[in-house]
Amino acid sequence: MQRWCKIVSVFILLSKVSFAQNSLLPKTKPFLPGELLEYDVAYKWGLIYADAGWVNFSVDKENYSGKNSFHLVGEGGTKPNWDWFFKVRDKYESFVDTGNLKPYRYIRNSNDGGHWVFNDNFFDGKQNLIYSSYKDKRHPKSKLDTVKMNYLTFDPITMIYYARSINFAQHKPDDIIPISLYLDGKMYYRSIRYLGKDEIETKFGKVKCIKFKPSLIPGTLFKEGDEMTVWVTDDYNKIPIMVETPILVGMIRATLKKASGTRKPFGN
Repeated sequence: MQRWCKIVSVFILLSKVSFAQNSLLPKTKPFLPGELLEYDVAYKWGLIYADAGWVNFSVDKENYSGKNSFHLVGEGGTKPNWDWFFKVRDKYESFVDTGNLKPYRYIRNSNDGGHWVFNDNFFDGKQNLIYSSYKDKRHPKSKLDTVKMNYLTFDPITMIYYARSINFAQHKPDDIIPISLYLDGKMYYRSIRYLGKDEIETKFGKVKCIKFKPSLIPGTLFKEGDEMTVWVTDDYNKIPIMVETPILVGMIRATLKKASGTRKPFGN
């Protein structure tokens, strides 16, 4: 139960809806600079859901090393009444190309129960290399590393926004879509199983969704397999509206609370 509070990791794993190479990224993205998505995260143990945390995702447009880029930020943490148990404050940032969404830089700055991690990564698309600097509470001196990446490799935050641009109309229910993801100094190759269309009840009323199950990276929080279920709005915005996943003890559910600055009006 120790690491269930790592709220942002729900969306990191959500992000592993990778590209199929024949899926073309549209020129018009389903998001704009100024978009802000806010989520409530609940923990279920037995029959009871308890409000435990929050997650926010934002998009801005910035100049990065002379290039137009999106600045994507994911932040999350426990709510004050849970901080006594296991305080979490996590922040993930990506600077990415505004056209193809390939990352230039990815930063992880997290503090989970007093264990902090700082991971800074620079993507060299010409050499297909990632230059990484990593340090944490147990190893406060930065460790430098170089990781070989595929031509089409995304970091966790970038992948969330890339996934929103996928044309799921190209896929049939039960199709398996490959995954290529860089996470904490390693390359991972997994898949997602597209489940088709669904309609769920939310605070915004009934919402038509695209539904899928990503295969997970095993660890102290999640079991390996495709137990996580993700619902993304089946509209112009392609917003992740709900995520459910069992963990080692209990279950986590993240639900959209508020969406502002979306390309098309949603839920307000």
